Amino acid sequence: MQIAGKQLRDIYNFDDGTLYIYNDLIIGEIFEGVHISIDEMLSFFQFFEENFKTPFGYISYRKNSYSIDPQVYKMLPENNLLKGIAVVSNDKFASLNAHVEKKFFNGRYELFTTLGAAINWLDKIIPLENNAISVKKDTLKE
Repeated sequence: MQIAGKQLRDIYNFDDGTLYIYNDLIIGEIFEGVHISIDEMLSFFQFFEENFKTPFGYISYRKNSYSIDPQVYKMLPENNLLKGIAVVSNDKFASLNAHVEKKFFNGRYELFTTLGAAINWLDKIIPLENNAISVKKDTLKE
């Protein structure tokens, strides 16, 4: 996925979707019909901790319909490098779910209708620095 002003570092395909890795950003696309439980979310957070040593943002690009147990947000480990979560969706139901999820997340969490708006928001809250990441292969559980 090409994004103006961002360098795509890597793409990780896993059973439930795809992660696009940039210097200061991860964009996740989850497949249709998937249910994200605490185990999957903890796997994501472990991946983040192992691969990002500088501030970053996460965009949940909800092109497909899937579900997340909102309780998982309460059980997530603290990650001081994750500066915000942006959800991108035009779907009314997905937007309603994102508003519920936001209430459970203890951090910056916003909803957007375009990828560009989400990236602009994250760029404002993540320090503009030349972030370097070291991605280890096979660190995401499949």
